[in-house]
Amino acid sequence: SIEATSFVSPKWVPQMGDNTKVMAQIERRPSVSYPVLTPNLRGYESARECGATEVAVFAAASQAFSQKNINCSVSESLKRFEPVVEQAKKDGIKVRGYVSCVMGCPYDGFIEPSEVAIVSEALYAMGCYEISLGDTIGAGTPGATMDMLEAVIGKVPISALAVHFHDTYGQALANILAALQVGVSVVDSAVGGLGGCPYAKGATGNVATEDVVYMLKGLKIECGVDLDALVSASDFICGYLGRKPNSRAAVALLNKRSKTR
Repeated sequence: SIEATSFVSPKWVPQMGDNTKVMAQIERRPSVSYPVLTPNLRGYESARECGATEVAVFAAASQAFSQKNINCSVSESLKRFEPVVEQAKKDGIKVRGYVSCVMGCPYDGFIEPSEVAIVSEALYAMGCYEISLGDTIGAGTPGATMDMLEAVIGKVPISALAVHFHDTYGQALANILAALQVGVSVVDSAVGGLGGCPYAKGATGNVATEDVVYMLKGLKIECGVDLDALVSASDFICGYLGRKPNSRAAVALLNKRSKTR
């Protein structure tokens, strides 16, 4: 899957104001899904009109973050997602669920694993086929990852779980390895480690895809991603944005390329 864009209000997140243009211009491949974020029914309808075949709804395990991110409480956000999921079922569109701040919040601090489990269970019961557990501020450690997953696995099948680690404190790869060891097999990542969150100041982007793929290759886990092509894509987009890849693997492999030319 390649998450393509987000149908949030451009008033709150102007960077996503070009969502319809993105959906119109991407070159879709038959074996690849291009999910988009849809915070409410209006966003869902816009996404469906643009040809989306998979959408994602995003809740939080933190009350304060939910208010900052989507302007409602956690329970209100879950109620808001119900008509989205229901309509998607009727339309034959898959729905993925996200839970933000699973190991810490910039406003509430530490988040109890039991709170993450409650929100995850609600999204799964609603009809989300997969729940992505997001360490939005990147504060988690392998130990905290294990504790959080233990709580969630008691409510949601591990086959329906994914992990989403930001690398603010340099713990993302270690956290992913911990998750793999308990049976999680889906990992979210971002080319070049790009991204962040407008409502979590100081948080870096999601873990770099290049670093994840390099680690998986070392573990002899096949993920179907061409590392060389991935590094080229990272080099292109980071060059376009005028920044260096936030990926040690990409930097090392690009340096190696330059020496062999």
